[in-house]
Amino acid sequence: MDRQQTFSWDEAISGAPLPPLVDPPGGIPHEHPLVHCYRAYGPIFRTQGAGSEPQTILAGPEANVFMARHEDEFFTTREHWQQFDAVISQGSESSLTAARDGEANRQRRARSSREWSRARVLDQLEQLTQITTEYMQRWQPGARIAVHNQFRRIVAEQLGRLLVGVSPGEYLDDFVIYLNTAIANTLTTGSREQAPGLDAPAYQRAAERVNEFGRLAYEAHLSHPQPNGKPDMIDEAMQATAQYPESYRQAILSKVALGPMLAGIDTVANSLTFMLYALLAHPEAGKRVQAEVEIAFQNGPLSRETLQQMPALNGAMRETLRRYPVAGGHLCRVARPLTINGYRLDPGTDVYVAMTVPHFLEEYYPNPLQFDIDRFQQPRNEHRSPGVFAPFGLGNHTCLGAGIAEVQLQVTMATLLHSRTFHLDPPDYQLSIEEHPTPVPANFFVTSSPTLRHSHS
Repeated sequence: MDRQQTFSWDEAISGAPLPPLVDPPGGIPHEHPLVHCYRAYGPIFRTQGAGSEPQTILAGPEANVFMARHEDEFFTTREHWQQFDAVISQGSESSLTAARDGEANRQRRARSSREWSRARVLDQLEQLTQITTEYMQRWQPGARIAVHNQFRRIVAEQLGRLLVGVSPGEYLDDFVIYLNTAIANTLTTGSREQAPGLDAPAYQRAAERVNEFGRLAYEAHLSHPQPNGKPDMIDEAMQATAQYPESYRQAILSKVALGPMLAGIDTVANSLTFMLYALLAHPEAGKRVQAEVEIAFQNGPLSRETLQQMPALNGAMRETLRRYPVAGGHLCRVARPLTINGYRLDPGTDVYVAMTVPHFLEEYYPNPLQFDIDRFQQPRNEHRSPGVFAPFGLGNHTCLGAGIAEVQLQVTMATLLHSRTFHLDPPDYQLSIEEHPTPVPANFFVTSSPTLRHSHS
């Protein structure tokens, strides 16, 4: 029987036991696998993972609130990202690793908040629409098009042209190889056997090409600053580093060009794929969003005011992020001893914060497996309870680009639905999900205008 969980914590209680070791039930489609453990054992427990040591889990809205407020006091994330940061920085000392926690992280986020604000793209909505339309015009009637692959290309073009003023073009495949290989070799364990190593020729070539893109983007700004008519990320970084020696400056600015591509191409493309699938699998919601989109475009190009007046589109986006969050949780390590609900956490213990467990709790989201785009409107506002909605992370570890991603999701989906009518084929097609290490659509479903079909990737 469901029960209200309690949550208490202290810096340390002498003699406190370890959290209970539990055996999670088998996989439940489209539900967080740890919901039932949270129901039975509360906000802290351990499970036996793939390794030799049990995995400590924190879950539930109270745990989310606690971590959002106190994670930097008691936990560190740098150990889990250190290897990835070293690979991405290609052997140089990564300042990002040192700034992943505590005051250094807060200062980094304060410096970057404007850089990654949704305001960066809100005055470029017409360009977002145009880029999406350009790619859709390549979709010939009757042609079969892999949706996830095409969304990745649209998203990459949006990020490249609007944030750093350069089209990724033929470099996109190199970014995909570069990023996915780095992730598989540094952040995950289950996929390493199938993933190429960092010494693989394909990865080495991709790394060279990615660096070439960054160098060319910097050189393009030397010749033609502000390609979008206003300072982009590279323009602003050039101004901030004007006093640096040229060789050092070039190295920094070439990396700036890579940031948006590495941060957004897969996460936004994944969410777009999930969103389109959800609207097609739930046609009543899809019809409402499409009708709202048609009215919006009849009144002219999309604007920030128009987006604010589209509750169905906004609700579909948020419901997609609830049902198919960008990440199910994140890893951290105990830095200072503490006790949660009477169970001790010792320094050095790795903890998985299952931050999206509340997305599937019926006391906050009635019928949580139902795709309901009205959850986020007055008077319901189901996502407003503290700690129950965390698709982009928690506290000082929330994704800096979340606002940009939300704008991309709304504008791209609105443009898609304004121009085409899609159908699932077969009508009962079920999208499966894999973890790499974040949720990814495992199967491509493929468009054949005006219908949608699927094929295995």
